[in-house]
Amino acid sequence: MSLSLKRLIVKIKTMGGGPFGLDITFDQGLVVIRLDNTHGKSTCLNSIAYALGMEKGIGATSRFPFTPVMNKTLVFEDVSYTVVSSEVFLQISNGTDEFSLQRDVFDVHGDTNIIRVQKGSLDDFTPELSDKYYINKQNDTSSERGFYAWLCKFIGWNLPTVPKTDGGESLLYPATIFPLLFVEQKRGWTGIQSTLPYYFKIKDVRKRAIEFIMNLGVHELLVKKQKLKIKHSNLLIFWQQWHMQLSNKAKLVRGEVVGLKKQPHKEFSQYSIEVEITHEKRQVLLDDLLFAKRNSLKKTKEQRVQESNTDFDIQRVKTLIIEKELSQQVTQDNFGEASQKLQLLASNLASVNMRLKSLNENKRKYEDLKKVNELGLLDGLGVEEGSCPACEQPVADALLPNIIEHDVMSAEESLSYLKNQIKTFSFILENSRQEFEHQQQLVNATRDDLFEVKAEIRRLNDSITDVSKTNLEEFIREEVKLEESIKLLEEVRVFKERVKDEVSKLYREIMLTETTINKIPKDGLTKSDKSKLYKLKRILIEHESEYGFSSFSPNDLNISFDSYLPTLENYDLGFDTSASDGIRIIWGYLLGMLELSRDFEMNHPGLLIFDEPRQQDADPVSFSSLLKKAAGSKKYNQQVILATSEKTASLNVATQGLDFKLIDLTESGEKIMRPLKQSTRTLSDNC
Repeated sequence: MSLSLKRLIVKIKTMGGGPFGLDITFDQGLVVIRLDNTHGKSTCLNSIAYALGMEKGIGATSRFPFTPVMNKTLVFEDVSYTVVSSEVFLQISNGTDEFSLQRDVFDVHGDTNIIRVQKGSLDDFTPELSDKYYINKQNDTSSERGFYAWLCKFIGWNLPTVPKTDGGESLLYPATIFPLLFVEQKRGWTGIQSTLPYYFKIKDVRKRAIEFIMNLGVHELLVKKQKLKIKHSNLLIFWQQWHMQLSNKAKLVRGEVVGLKKQPHKEFSQYSIEVEITHEKRQVLLDDLLFAKRNSLKKTKEQRVQESNTDFDIQRVKTLIIEKELSQQVTQDNFGEASQKLQLLASNLASVNMRLKSLNENKRKYEDLKKVNELGLLDGLGVEEGSCPACEQPVADALLPNIIEHDVMSAEESLSYLKNQIKTFSFILENSRQEFEHQQQLVNATRDDLFEVKAEIRRLNDSITDVSKTNLEEFIREEVKLEESIKLLEEVRVFKERVKDEVSKLYREIMLTETTINKIPKDGLTKSDKSKLYKLKRILIEHESEYGFSSFSPNDLNISFDSYLPTLENYDLGFDTSASDGIRIIWGYLLGMLELSRDFEMNHPGLLIFDEPRQQDADPVSFSSLLKKAAGSKKYNQQVILATSEKTASLNVATQGLDFKLIDLTESGEKIMRPLKQSTRTLSDNC
């Protein structure tokens, strides 16, 4: 897992002069580029990011990541030249192979979304022999011709698949990793990963980038957990669909499902799943009613056979009418009672809903109060007791005598009480809703019975005046009615048995999925992950102590197991440090990761680039300590590149005794883009 820079060439063709540009050779270890402010340091380092296709990782989106010297006007020795074209070349190594990259910056006929790649040094680079790879297009990270896919393979990165905010998945985009390797001058020093691109819509992208660079096993666990949760969610949806379908089937026969809840529960048993049907003012099981209906059908057929030769009995019909009218009155009374009870249940349901809403609102307020107490926002504030706040004369705290003092619950106790109340009323609400739905079904069934008995009375009254009627017709009508009812009941019974089998399979799979999820550590961190984070904490404290960190004791620093960032008392460092100490934290954290990769297997490529790290006028001792730490990278074949405008004298003091390479570009006082040497001119002509 390695990436180091060998050589950088920037070439600018102009009208009437040049070509201009720069040609820098890098070594392993610490490389310091010395140049005055506004003379092109950032252009130099941004050219590295641009050649690697990483401009989005340094804060550039659609914005051109360079000053006008690369695409408009170049000034040399007080003469202005119009830029015709510009391009960057970068020679890189992974410790085994070396490749040269070329990318157009500004060219009417060029394509800035193409990067040319050729094995070997820049001295041998030939455009015609190079391979073209594309960037900033779909699949540039996964396609065989995508540059990021090639670069990751070259470095040795196996990019993980990460969840996106829109519910999809994608590979972790390399530009999201780059802010941990490159700190640009304008925005980079405002915080760790401050130039992180969020528009790739990667969920928790800051954490995903750190997890990858540190090679934390938590990522694999989180991806596994995420997939298991999606699977669990889908299984629950299937469960709810089966419940809903069986409930709808049951309603066709005026029944309701028992033994199967909307959500899986520990007491679940497929053998307890039944359909209860309201029949003659009582609840009966579907199978029992089906058995009774079949017996009724058998008796009706027997009676039909017996009555087949019997004349029409008008007296019998009148007797049936009287029985049906009595039944109608009873059914009418039952319907009224059921409707009245339904209204009471609806009122109770609304009352419980209102109470639960009030409890949730109070819970929110007490949670806010708890945060206020935790942050100490009211510390130091008090109420004057025993005296008037205006005239300071003695006054009692209470106007009423014999006030009995009671213990008042704390905010924490009140919050706990409210949570228990919410849990209780949520349970009551669910039961009330189920009772309401059951009563609604009963009202509907009673209303249907009422309509049916009225229809039967009308039909019987009509039969008295129709001499063509016979007793046989009533039995035939009853047979048809029973056969249709039995057919529907049988259909529901068959579907019920199917649901039993399906939800039984689902239940086993849901329980297995939940068990697997519960076995994954809550913080997701493996033993190796925690070792890395503990070691990073020790390295960070050591660095900050040497840098002169003074906002608070460096020993109070910690590394969060949640965000993986430096924290103080479990809070991410925001405004708890001075501006200069904020810079020191970035030094220590990023160099700490580089140092950590020497002892652990990580995805860190061993490259770190700082643009003007001495921000906020960090004192010389701090800067000297930074350079000393960075110089230690050479022993481990790593590379730290720093661009600075530090004065030569103070830079010599800060680097005294260090093994490093100094590239001082301040000799002529001109800006960094100067006439190229003959060898580089030839390369320019070839390209």
